[in-house]
Amino acid sequence: MLEHIPLNYYALSGLLNFITLFVLSIFVLSKNPKSPVNRIFAVFTLVASGWGLFHFLWLSTVKNSSLAEFYLRTVMLFVIFMPATSTHFISVFLKPNFNKRINLVNYLISLIIGCTAYTQLFAKDLGPFLIFPYWLKPGPVFHFHLIHFLGNIIYSYILMIGALKRHSGVFRNQILYIFIGTAIGYTAGVFNYFPWYRLPIPPFLNPLVSIYVAFVSYAIIKYRLMNIKIIFTRAGIFLAVYTIVLGIPFIVLKRTGSGLLATSLAVIFATIGPLVYRFLQMKAESAILAQQRRYQRILLRAAVGMVTEHDLARLSKRIVFTLKNTIRLNFSAIFIRDKKNNLYQLKSIRGESNIGECVKSFAMDDPFIDYLKENHGNFFFENAPEQIKGSSNILSKSKIVIPVLIGEELFGFVFLGEKINTHPYSNEDINVFKILSRQAALAIENCIFFEESKDSQQRMFAAEKLASIGGMADGIAHQIKNRLNLFSLAGGEIKIVGRSFVAKHAKLINSNPELDKTFKYLDEIAVSIMDNVKRTDSIIKGILDFAKVEKKENLFGIFSFKETIELSSLLLMLKHEAASLPLSVKIDSEDAIYGVKSQLTEVIYNLLDNAYEAIKERKMQSSAKELESFVPAIELSLTRTQDHQIIKISDNGIGIKEEDKPKVFAPFFTTKTSYKSGSGIGAYVVKRIIEENHKGKIWFTSEYMKGTSFIIELPKKPAAE
Repeated sequence: MLEHIPLNYYALSGLLNFITLFVLSIFVLSKNPKSPVNRIFAVFTLVASGWGLFHFLWLSTVKNSSLAEFYLRTVMLFVIFMPATSTHFISVFLKPNFNKRINLVNYLISLIIGCTAYTQLFAKDLGPFLIFPYWLKPGPVFHFHLIHFLGNIIYSYILMIGALKRHSGVFRNQILYIFIGTAIGYTAGVFNYFPWYRLPIPPFLNPLVSIYVAFVSYAIIKYRLMNIKIIFTRAGIFLAVYTIVLGIPFIVLKRTGSGLLATSLAVIFATIGPLVYRFLQMKAESAILAQQRRYQRILLRAAVGMVTEHDLARLSKRIVFTLKNTIRLNFSAIFIRDKKNNLYQLKSIRGESNIGECVKSFAMDDPFIDYLKENHGNFFFENAPEQIKGSSNILSKSKIVIPVLIGEELFGFVFLGEKINTHPYSNEDINVFKILSRQAALAIENCIFFEESKDSQQRMFAAEKLASIGGMADGIAHQIKNRLNLFSLAGGEIKIVGRSFVAKHAKLINSNPELDKTFKYLDEIAVSIMDNVKRTDSIIKGILDFAKVEKKENLFGIFSFKETIELSSLLLMLKHEAASLPLSVKIDSEDAIYGVKSQLTEVIYNLLDNAYEAIKERKMQSSAKELESFVPAIELSLTRTQDHQIIKISDNGIGIKEEDKPKVFAPFFTTKTSYKSGSGIGAYVVKRIIEENHKGKIWFTSEYMKGTSFIIELPKKPAAE
């Protein structure tokens, strides 16, 4: 049967190998040109592509014997270097400690043999064999080349078998791909030696070299490789189904001679063939992956149940226990963010006896944390940079890391070790882990909320006491004003009586300097008493105006925005005992604004207070040289669009750190250091007033040590009921 294969088949197989190998070499190199594995594999495939090119040229040259001999010897020159480059690639990929010396000797042997490629020492006696018009016979050096070729095959497989015993998981899967791919390639290569010794077996398997290189390229570039069992199962089912689909019509045609019947059967089988293939493939994969899919279902059910747990310690133990026992891992561990101590703390670990000593926490600025934030999806740890992998023992033993995050906020992460059965993690595993990650993030957030709410209760009690005191403000103010009236009357009486006495007894006063000094002093005291009564009265009035919630002010309406700013500014100056504020106001077109006056007054007051505190904080953290050029500034503007009123409050204060930005509107969160700063609910209240009561929007932009801008967007029309 093999003798009927035309010469063009062998020539075109060489051209196919040249094109395929050349393209794959460039592709693999372009994926990671800095990787030694990718570089040496590219060299090997370029050498092999040269073999394919000259193989094509040799078998295409049927009339010129001299040129055919040159092409055949050039074919063998590339073949001479293929074992050395192939073994070099395998040794670099597997990283044995002794590869450099052996590779050097390997290349030296190839170079010595290569120097004889165009001489009689290597090959001689050009002549026809089988269907090939030109083929040489081996010279004495050719036998050494064959020994070198076979020796490299044996050595490569010794390396790979040893590596398969030492490694597991993803890397073992990669080795299996290379192991099988190399077997395909070497098998095809060995068939090229039979004609040299005039054995009537042509190199009909040469197209497999392209499959071999494609197989290995896939193993290098694609990290999450498909289960090798599934690869062969699919291939076996495909061959079986399509052997029947294509074979039966040919058998019918040969036995009956009926082209119509054979064609009809071919059409029928071609229609049902893909359906049968797909059905058998699903059944086979279900059987192979039965255990994997069982634990995936368990994990999905466990993920849904996590949100019912409110204790963080119990939740952490539950997560690592479920993962380790369900997937059957050698270890699992979870780290959760500790905001108070500014680190990620080890909360729970199982199977620690398998990993020895491990790190207990990661600082927020640890390189691993930065790397994890940049790689949001689940990732295989063997892909991480060497400096990351070697930073602690737990990392070096991990196979996969699952980040636990909501949006951009990293709540924690889970380390997973190797599966006890040494199987690699699959794409389906990763998809399940993504679902598990989202559910774990929600559950952890709930637990953190419940724990923080315990502390918040104490603050709430304090806030309620303050609210009770605030409720008594009106009555207290009334009592104080009654006393102030008495002080004012007393001061006025002293002033009037004193000045009247001085007017009536001018000669007495002028003749007695001590008496004159006394009456002037009494007059100053009277004026001071009356002035302080007025100031205190204005303070009480301002507080009452701010605290007072009249019925009309609980309704939406149009009011003066300037009045709101003036009232808020006055209260801020009183609070901070400041003579003035570094405030500039810009109101576009008209002063009127639509909203609930009392609520928007509270919003403006809180945001101006934050801005003023931020400026004070920046002054505290700036150097003397920086303070020389620093000019405090708060800018407040009101502009309008067709449908909205835009309020913007900007300052050049301390700004907000990146890690604090997601928490700005959280209740009881504050970065202020002043004892006058309150309980940290100001921004939370502001957000609720704007978004819930006014159906508007509020957001901010900030850069640490440069300043912050809060932007409020309010609808012009009344909020929908």
